[in-house]
Amino acid sequence: MANVEHTFSVVINTTDRARSLQTLLRTLEHQSYPHFEVIVVVGPTNDNTLEILKDYEDRLRVLHCPVANLSVSRNIGLRAARGDIVAYIDDDAVPSRNWLLQLNRLFANPLIAATGGVVYLIHPTQPTVQHKQGIISALAEQYDVRASLLDKLPPEGLGRFWTMRMMGANMAYRRSALLSIGGFDEFYEWVYDDADVAIRLAAAGFLVHPVSEAPVYHVPASSRNREVFTFHGRWWIQTKAAVYFTIKNGKAVGVPSRDILRRIGYFVHGHWLWNLQLFQQKKISLKQLLKASVLEVRGAIVGATKALFFAQSPSTKEDLQEPLNSMNASIQPFLNESSATQTAIDPVSGRQPLIQLSNSPLRIALLSFNYPPERYEGVGRSTNMLAKGLFELGHTVHVLTHGNREAVSFYDGAYVHRVPYRLNRYMQFRHLPKVHHVLNYSHAVHERLQRLLLNDDIQIVDTPLWLTDGFVTAVSGMLPVVVRPVTAQRQIAELQHHRDDDLRLMGEIEEELLRHAQFIVANTQATVRALDQVYHVLNKTNSVQVIHYGIEPAADEATRPFPLDYPPTKFTVLYVGRLEKRKGIQDLFTAIPKVLRRFPQAEFVIAGADNSESDGFKRKTGLSYPAYFQKRHSKYAAKVRFLGEVSEEKLQALYQSCHLFVAPSLYESFGLIYLEAMNYAKPVIGCRAGGIPEVVDDGVTGRLVDPESPEQLAEAIVELLQSPRTLYEYGLAGRQRLLDRFTYIHMARGFEQIYRRVLAEIAARS
Repeated sequence: MANVEHTFSVVINTTDRARSLQTLLRTLEHQSYPHFEVIVVVGPTNDNTLEILKDYEDRLRVLHCPVANLSVSRNIGLRAARGDIVAYIDDDAVPSRNWLLQLNRLFANPLIAATGGVVYLIHPTQPTVQHKQGIISALAEQYDVRASLLDKLPPEGLGRFWTMRMMGANMAYRRSALLSIGGFDEFYEWVYDDADVAIRLAAAGFLVHPVSEAPVYHVPASSRNREVFTFHGRWWIQTKAAVYFTIKNGKAVGVPSRDILRRIGYFVHGHWLWNLQLFQQKKISLKQLLKASVLEVRGAIVGATKALFFAQSPSTKEDLQEPLNSMNASIQPFLNESSATQTAIDPVSGRQPLIQLSNSPLRIALLSFNYPPERYEGVGRSTNMLAKGLFELGHTVHVLTHGNREAVSFYDGAYVHRVPYRLNRYMQFRHLPKVHHVLNYSHAVHERLQRLLLNDDIQIVDTPLWLTDGFVTAVSGMLPVVVRPVTAQRQIAELQHHRDDDLRLMGEIEEELLRHAQFIVANTQATVRALDQVYHVLNKTNSVQVIHYGIEPAADEATRPFPLDYPPTKFTVLYVGRLEKRKGIQDLFTAIPKVLRRFPQAEFVIAGADNSESDGFKRKTGLSYPAYFQKRHSKYAAKVRFLGEVSEEKLQALYQSCHLFVAPSLYESFGLIYLEAMNYAKPVIGCRAGGIPEVVDDGVTGRLVDPESPEQLAEAIVELLQSPRTLYEYGLAGRQRLLDRFTYIHMARGFEQIYRRVLAEIAARS
């Protein structure tokens, strides 16, 4: 098909949603396709919508709708449109960067009259796929989410006439086609307007073809008709619209009257049952139940009366025929010279980083199998901090992480894409469970990255070496891949004396990922040395740099230095981490009795999941780590609390309330946990292993001991507990060290420079 550059009229219909509207207008600045105008149709609003629109008065057109009726508003925008294509987007949604570019490609097919993409509800508490390749019958039976064009076919239901449809938040029409059927039926003041147009277009012989790409990210806002994420709403308007839709369209396509009547009964009865359930759950009162039931009946009667006796085809409205004579009018471009350097926007809160960019912001994909808030662990936490920092520097960030179902949310500065996967590839490795899972997940991530490249125009991928999420993408060469190495699988195998084919092949996958990396960003010099010793790849590339990780500093008033003026009667020593040999838990167990004999005022709090099965400890002893300590050191069991894995909120409270933090890991590539304790002005104890000495300044912010040396560990703990002044000074020094060198902004600036360097080198070569 020829590459046709259509002009677009983006129509936004809005009432009382000034903040959401402002967010949408800011995100439209990022559209990659330039040939579009913006028309904002403002209803009888009571907020500061018009004040916000003054900032754009030379870049868009503002029209007014005298009534709170969505279809009337849509028709006002349609009459004013000058583009070849009229694209509607809700005022509480934001488009993907290539939204219009994708729609333009679709309309290159002259047979397509209407299309639209997937709609993701991205609120962090309720993410879901809201609409994807939906279909609807003339009796208002519908499937909003389908896996493919063939899914749910043939559909179940009474309806004889089915067609594909779009959701109002993401729908586009050839202007000539929409005008030819008379635009939107203005009886629909809210809901079913989009579905009605799809039915009428299809009945008139036009092709309606929604797709699974060209996404819009939806953050539902409350309106005069409903309170978002609650059961409060004017649901009788929905009933009125559904009954009208069913009778009018059912009759038009020849559905028998008995089927139409039966469908109306199902709908009204369903709403009655729903209201009764709300009453039984004590969510509404008896008075509210009776009122809702009466309104349901009234809505059904009004809809039926209008459809049976007063229905008028929208195509007879003469005022919608007039624009056909002005199809060649030129659009008023929305983008200007400053659009290219506009920073990213949080679509949920509307917040935009207060930073001026001289270059265009980057579009980055970060990978992490685990990710907050569902799962907190080392790689996920550092990826989360990087995402937050990059957003604060103005960049658009997408995080790909594992999920049981497809969903997108916006959390901590990033679009978080949940990627499910199946074990349906690489069957030759099914006898190696780690490898089989890793390869299948990496392939699922690669397919999602292909879609992000298509829709959001991502430029670069950043993957941890751990679990090799980006392996397939790196080998494919589709996008430049930056690798963040942490502790490697081969290192863990050597530390835990594991020798099996699964781990050996995992090591080979890691090595291959490093060889295909465009750039390697280590978190410490120790990581660089370890990688060179284990994989011998660093001498074959000069694209290696160290950037220390960072975290978000707690507010000054949240810090808790040791209270010199009011010393405690009990001193809390905190350990955070998995309970496994590599984390030094066995050494801590040996040290605890030595400490308590010399300093009985101490108590130990141990927070982290028991990993005794995975590291072989339970196989050797028959006990979990907590059970082993309680049996082996029963005399001191009352002084040690095992909390298991804790929530993020609880973890921060533990850091804040402890007096000394201890993590005697045998190896850490970096050690984010030390920073998290230092954040609250707590002294720390670690080992002279891996990257820990680059985080903990021995004798200044804490103490370092040799790994697997419980005697040294016990001595360091006792010395610090016996010196309150040292606890206080180390804590303050640690807090200052974090602020000076280890914040998430420091980390993000370093990665930003590397991403720009990689992209510049690729551009220079091409």
